Amino acid sequence: MLARTRSLKMLTTGLFGLAAAIYCSYGIAVGAFSAGPPASRTGAPALGTFPAETTCSACHASFALNSGPGTVTISALPATYSPGQEVPVTVTISQTDRLRYGFQTTVVDDQGRRAGDLVVTDAPRTQLRDGAGNYLGRQYIEHTLTGVAPNGIDKNTFTFTWRAPAQTAGRVTFYVAGNAANGNGANSQDYIYNINASIQPAVTLATVSTVSAASMTPNASLSSETIASVFGANLASGQLSATSLPLPTTLGTTKVKVRDNAGVERDAGLFFVSATQINYLIPAGTANGTATVTVIRDDTPIGAGNVIIEAVSPSLFAANMNGQGLAAAVVFRIKANGTQSYEPVAQFNAAQNKFIATPIDLGVDTDQVFLILYGTSFRAATNLANVNAQIGGTASEVLFAGLVPNFVGLDQANIRLPRSLAGRGDVNVVFTANNKTANTVTVNIK
Repeated sequence: MLARTRSLKMLTTGLFGLAAAIYCSYGIAVGAFSAGPPASRTGAPALGTFPAETTCSACHASFALNSGPGTVTISALPATYSPGQEVPVTVTISQTDRLRYGFQTTVVDDQGRRAGDLVVTDAPRTQLRDGAGNYLGRQYIEHTLTGVAPNGIDKNTFTFTWRAPAQTAGRVTFYVAGNAANGNGANSQDYIYNINASIQPAVTLATVSTVSAASMTPNASLSSETIASVFGANLASGQLSATSLPLPTTLGTTKVKVRDNAGVERDAGLFFVSATQINYLIPAGTANGTATVTVIRDDTPIGAGNVIIEAVSPSLFAANMNGQGLAAAVVFRIKANGTQSYEPVAQFNAAQNKFIATPIDLGVDTDQVFLILYGTSFRAATNLANVNAQIGGTASEVLFAGLVPNFVGLDQANIRLPRSLAGRGDVNVVFTANNKTANTVTVNIK
């Protein structure tokens, strides 16, 4: 009886070995079928209740896994994903002197479960396959018979789409097996490669809002090199100010990054940080269009918001730093004898705890009196024909509009005050550059 049992065991083992040899050599050969391999050959490790998957090297065993001179890569994956997001994916197998290339990919969570959906976008060259047995529930995408032919020099590229699950599945990993085959119709002398790549769910960030630090106007556009303010909560551990130039990109543990419409992300120079407000400079070179401003604290993104960037978007500083009322400005006077002087347009009133107007005296007829306004976002308006000012409803000559040397992000406009304004009292100052009108501020004319 014992001998019979041993004979049966030997027979079973022999048949299994024979079946395995036939399986790898004929019909439904594992790993690199010209028409596509069977499922579960991506090399995914044991995860949750799912055992480890084999790779194509189980049958294409002439060389050790990943021992060849070629590569398999997966590209176009973002760092993070959002529920339902559709992500275009590219898998490339590269190796010289190869005639056929195949692949298989699956996407699973950290428990080995299917994560999202693989979507065919190149039907002639890729196809879907469902997992079975121990891998029931998983989904795979792989080459077709048409797809094995190279579509580049010494390489083959496969494209498809991954649709993220409707609810966040935590970290998800793409497992990829690739075959760089010699095209001899057998399973020998082929190189098998295996890689994986993971992406994390997007973190939901608190919304922060960015405005011009001059006008404080909500939802207004800004420009490259604008002095801006971002408002939110817990933006910094305390109040810190820049003490040198160039501006630092970190104060304490707080940073601001600006990603422009062209996808270029730059660190912003910081003037000041506090728990609820950061003053910073929109980086030079920021492209026009929608930009994303992200606040980072302790190397962790904590808030983000969008802002529209335009070439010119003028805004003026107000004396009380709220974008309204009395202008943050000075008067420049030239007398007939050539004497020059600067005079204030505001003074701080301690009782009222704010700045109040200092009336501008236009002086004698021979005095030339100029109002110098300070603002931001209009230095790009280099043609004075496109810069205009109305003071008290009276057109006023703009002699200069541009940046203030040695002051980061600060612009100024020099405007001649018409003598017809004498005795008008409080008047509005309306400033326009490239058909964009700044916030209205006021001065007082004696």
